[in-house]
Amino acid sequence: MQPESSTPSDLIYGLNDRPKPLAAILAALQHVLASFVGIITPPLVIGSALGLTAYLPYLISMALMVSGVGTFIQARRPFGIGAGMICLQGTSFAFLGAVLSAGFLVKQRGGSPEDILAMIFGVCFFGAVVQIVLSRFIGQLRRVITPLVTGIVITLIGISLIKVGITDLGGGFNAADFGAREIWRWACSCC
Repeated sequence: MQPESSTPSDLIYGLNDRPKPLAAILAALQHVLASFVGIITPPLVIGSALGLTAYLPYLISMALMVSGVGTFIQARRPFGIGAGMICLQGTSFAFLGAVLSAGFLVKQRGGSPEDILAMIFGVCFFGAVVQIVLSRFIGQLRRVITPLVTGIVITLIGISLIKVGITDLGGGFNAADFGAREIWRWACSCC
């Protein structure tokens, strides 16, 4: 009995193939530029929503630095930590609700921008510790966290960002001319 012939793959490079240097550099540049949007947008949303505009360069720099360190750890596997592959690490939109809630809580109580940042860093640190602990039990958690659950969570994250998108489309938070006809004309001409 003859084995079935495999159909040709659309795959350009296999797992252990090395592309030519120019193709590798262009692909790397494309990935870096595409990742900027995902890494920089959450700090921009947090900074503008909580009135931390003076700290936006600091927040963006931290997001980029931590993304680089996290990606390096994933790729190089120091102390057995990481995947051993180039898995781009970056900020996430999943934590925006918790961070913004904590920041608004501090802001309502009269906290300074430094107090808001301290709360944000504390929430992120605690969330990171929780994720590190849960990562040790990922095999057992797969019974509970099914594709249906993850799909619903990702959909809810997108739905929760609609308010931010509409606010930005209308002119931004506290805009004097929010929703003015000129803003909508400009926004529609960009699309």
